Amino acid sequence: MKLFERYFNRNVLSFESDFSENLSLIVVLPALDEPDLFCTLKSFEACRRTKVKVGVIIVVNHPEDCAVEVKRRNENIYDALLEYTTQISTPNLEFCLIKAFDLPVASSGVGVVRKMAMDAAAWYFYKNGNPDGIIVSTDADTLVEENYFEEIFNCFSKTDVAGVSINYAHVLEDIDASLRHAIIQYELYLRYYSRALRFIGHPYFYSCIGSAFACRVSDYVAQGGMNKRQAGEDFYFLQKLMTTGRFTNLTATTVWPSARISSRTPFGTGQAVHKIMREGGMLQTYNWQAFLELKVFFEDIGSLYKEEGAVIEEYMSKQAPALRAFLEEGDFVQKISEINNNVASQVLFRKRFFDYFNAFRILKYLNFVHVGYWGKQTIEEAVTELFKELKQVCPSTPYEMLLLLRLWDKTGNF
Repeated sequence: MKLFERYFNRNVLSFESDFSENLSLIVVLPALDEPDLFCTLKSFEACRRTKVKVGVIIVVNHPEDCAVEVKRRNENIYDALLEYTTQISTPNLEFCLIKAFDLPVASSGVGVVRKMAMDAAAWYFYKNGNPDGIIVSTDADTLVEENYFEEIFNCFSKTDVAGVSINYAHVLEDIDASLRHAIIQYELYLRYYSRALRFIGHPYFYSCIGSAFACRVSDYVAQGGMNKRQAGEDFYFLQKLMTTGRFTNLTATTVWPSARISSRTPFGTGQAVHKIMREGGMLQTYNWQAFLELKVFFEDIGSLYKEEGAVIEEYMSKQAPALRAFLEEGDFVQKISEINNNVASQVLFRKRFFDYFNAFRILKYLNFVHVGYWGKQTIEEAVTELFKELKQVCPSTPYEMLLLLRLWDKTGNF
């Protein structure tokens, strides 16, 4: 357990949980002015728990500079939570409620709060000698399927996965028509982007959503734990988990995040939906051709194993102009030479290459080539090209496109 000792020597706990012994799984749930929180807890209560003991850490939080009415609502929510969780607690569903009020502005983002809770979960498993304990991340406006706890537990107990991205589907019922249109566009983008990465052969193609992932506690601490970003904390953490090679999609259960508009983080679902609605309901996304150029680039990348600079230069010269310009700016020849100096097989070369040309570099590439090389497309245009490439009939409406992509992601088809 030295791994845990080193981690907690570097990461000071904000609080400890008061759970009983023998929990197998702990859910962490940041909550800032969350009116839908009790619906989330009701969906937890409805989950089957015959095989697993579950703990839920709820961190009710706000920064010191937030509005007085938000602070008042948070106080009321916390008091109501104390009463409600006392009523629904059972021997296999326990709750730990934490007040994190008036946090310093510089240390008050969702990344900070999620890290507080995940570190407390990691400490609990360390104290109880369970390096295989499971930490589950969700949000306070997300509903879960009845088999949620059991399928997560089954996945980690039957395999050696480090982490999973859980199947998700934003709630589309009983919401305003313009909001519904915007969330369809946004989820189409998420699925288009993930499927594009899969199509071009990138190994780290999984969705990164804070309300829909879980990890093994030993891998959590091994990867340095959650970061403190104000937004996108899930993306950065999950990218590290993916590099273990022991990451997968969990499709046996589903979570339903809310489609609501939010301005609490600089980016993410709420901000994206708000932007789409503000700009007339049309989401512009990365051109499909930019992904196809990466596909050609990746297909024979293993041929550069143990090659000299001249061969690497020749390989780079054969790439599309936009990609070639990006590679030149990033000292591609030097980087491949460095990778070759530190690997002893083509398998390791490919692993190190994709650790270098990871999801962050993909985003840098896409942003680079969409200035002066490629124009962005509407999400419907991009998805239509994806379907064409897969030789599949493309549905005629964004909603139907989304339903089919959801089905493919759920079943693993195409």
